[in-house]
Amino acid sequence: MIFAAVYGFSLIFLVALIFAIFLTIIYFSKNRVLAELIICGFILVFTINFFYIWFPIKENTELKIGSYLLTIDYNATVPEVSFSLGNKGYLKNLNKIKDSWVGYIYDFDEAVLENLRAKEKLVSLLEEKEVEKNKIEYNKNSGYFIINSQNQLFHLTEEQAKEKLKVKNLNLKNPEKIIRKYGEKKEKSTFYKIIDDYFIPFSDKGIGIIGYEIIKYFAILILILRIIYLRKLLKKRNQEKGQR
Repeated sequence: MIFAAVYGFSLIFLVALIFAIFLTIIYFSKNRVLAELIICGFILVFTINFFYIWFPIKENTELKIGSYLLTIDYNATVPEVSFSLGNKGYLKNLNKIKDSWVGYIYDFDEAVLENLRAKEKLVSLLEEKEVEKNKIEYNKNSGYFIINSQNQLFHLTEEQAKEKLKVKNLNLKNPEKIIRKYGEKKEKSTFYKIIDDYFIPFSDKGIGIIGYEIIKYFAILILILRIIYLRKLLKKRNQEKGQR
């Protein structure tokens, strides 16, 4: 809840600050129509990038890697996103190099330390008698891995992975980016799940994908119509000035 409150306050403050700056620019501008036109154009570009690139409403949530299924594991309580490679462990980074998938799986201690979702599932093992045995079993798959149509190699070092792939840099990325690019099963993206869980208290199911799509297209349409109106108004005023 603290995370959500801080996140929400920061987002509201940032939006309010941007609008205050825009209104100040328009107010003190000699040509207010031109200033508003430029600002509306900026907001339109921002809105398009927001909904289509930075925070798409729907995104791929699963990725088949060999015989394993990589899934986005969203924990609404924290909130946090985790990535688990089947029963092999929690993923930190991933990339596709040629026809091979390469990535890094947290070891037991890293998973508990860095990943709250993993801690929720793995910390119970710490209460058992054979803690070290459980750690050893989990860590058999930790470290770097390479999966392709011919091999499935786990528990590699970074240098071993580079050597087998014959590359100088693995260039591993956030798994979410890779799932978005290569995955399937489109669902509501995590960003909007967070909004639903923490900022839409009047509905158990949130706004829904259709609701967000309506907001997206309505915002873009309003901005386009406003820009068209301002361009015509600016053209009219320039013509009036030319006739004087």
